[in-house]
Amino acid sequence: MKNKPKSMLPSVEMIIASVSLVMMTGITAVQVFNRYVLQSSLDWSEELARYLFIWSVYVGCSYATQMDRHLEVTILRTAFKGKFARPITILASIFTCIFCFFTTVLGVKFIIFLAGTGQKTPALEVSAYWVFLCLPLGLGFMGLRTLERLYWLLTGKINPAEIEIN
Repeated sequence: MKNKPKSMLPSVEMIIASVSLVMMTGITAVQVFNRYVLQSSLDWSEELARYLFIWSVYVGCSYATQMDRHLEVTILRTAFKGKFARPITILASIFTCIFCFFTTVLGVKFIIFLAGTGQKTPALEVSAYWVFLCLPLGLGFMGLRTLERLYWLLTGKINPAEIEIN
């Protein structure tokens, strides 16, 4: 797309996803070094790397939506390029918003439940809700990004027939 509108939302999710991936890579490298060179593994590294990966995926979904790189089924939009591309894309954005906000609400309820139970992770022994907080946070951001994109579609700032498919 030639002139994509500038987002009014800050790119917090890019920072969170990037830092999570860098930390995950570093922790995994340290674990491999410890295991194979020093013959002594760390108890907590695999669990922390897994949680950082989960955070980068869920929060990265929002960033992918912002960059128009989120996975989407485009067969209907490309098959009906002309007059049906816009309504199909608007309908898909509406369904995505509904899904994201519904999942965010359920995620918040789950976080509240986990906080009430006091569950801790096995190796790190931190509250389990910190791990699952990425679900409502990432999908909440993604819902906001999709809502912003829906606004751009409705106001004609972006044309779904011109969206590049890579």
